[in-house]
Amino acid sequence: MSHSTARTEPDTVATGVGPPLVLAHGAGGSISLNFGHVIDAMSSHRRMVGVNYPGSGTTPRASDPLDLGDLADSLVAAAVADGHERFPVVGLSLGCAVALTAAHRHPERVSGLVLTVGFARADAQIRLVVDLWRSLAATDPLMLARLLVMLSAPTVLAGLTLDALEHAVQDTAATLPAGGPDQALLAVSLDVTAAAAGISVPATVIVAGQDRIVLPTTTRALAHTIPGANMIEYPGAGHIFTPDETAVWITDINDFLDTHRL
Repeated sequence: MSHSTARTEPDTVATGVGPPLVLAHGAGGSISLNFGHVIDAMSSHRRMVGVNYPGSGTTPRASDPLDLGDLADSLVAAAVADGHERFPVVGLSLGCAVALTAAHRHPERVSGLVLTVGFARADAQIRLVVDLWRSLAATDPLMLARLLVMLSAPTVLAGLTLDALEHAVQDTAATLPAGGPDQALLAVSLDVTAAAAGISVPATVIVAGQDRIVLPTTTRALAHTIPGANMIEYPGAGHIFTPDETAVWITDINDFLDTHRL
C-alpha cells in the first residue's frame, strides 16, 4: 500500500563539511552515480545531502507509482534532519523536477537552484526513450545498457574503440538500479511548469547542446519559464557529462553558490 511505501526510510547520503548543498539525482541514477565527482571535489567545503529514490541505492523499490511531491518532501526532510534550515539544491535531469517541486512546496527551505539537463515536462524524445527503457528493462537489460550508451554525445561515441564500447555497455548494465523504470515513468508523467514559473530564488539552468535524452530546446524552455534564471550552455555535452565537462559543471556550481552567497 502507498502508506507503507511512504514510511519506508530512504537511503540518505550526507557527507562533507561546511554550508549545505542538497542533491537531487536523475532517473536510473543515484547520488553516487550522478554526483560522485561533485562530492569528491566539494566535500572539503560543503556539507552535501541527497536521498536515493525508491529502487536506487539501498532504498527499497516502491510498490506504487512514484509521487513527485513525496520525493521532494523526502529530500527536504533529509536536509532538515541533517541540521539545515535553508539550503540550495542541485538537480540533474529528473532531479530538476524534484528540486523545483521542493522549492515550490517548501519556499522557506530552498534558497537557490542549479538545474542541470532538466525539463518541466517530457518532450517527444524523453517519451520515446522511456518507452524503450521500460520495455528493455523488463526483457533485456543488456540491450537497455546498449540503448543508454548509444544515447551518449556523438563526440563520446566517436572516440570509443570496440573494446571501450563493450566496456561502457557492461559498466552501464552493472549500475542499472532496480527502480530505474519506475523513475523513468515518473519523468513522463510530471509537469512542473507552474512550479517553475513561480520560482523566486536564484536559479541557473545548464543546457547540454548534444543531449540525446532531453532535447536541448526542452532545457532551454525550462530556463525561460523560471523568472530571472541564468542559462549556461555546454555546446558539446551529452546528457551524461565527461570528466572534463564535470569539472566545468563543478566550477559553475561553486560560482553560483559564491555569487549568491548561498
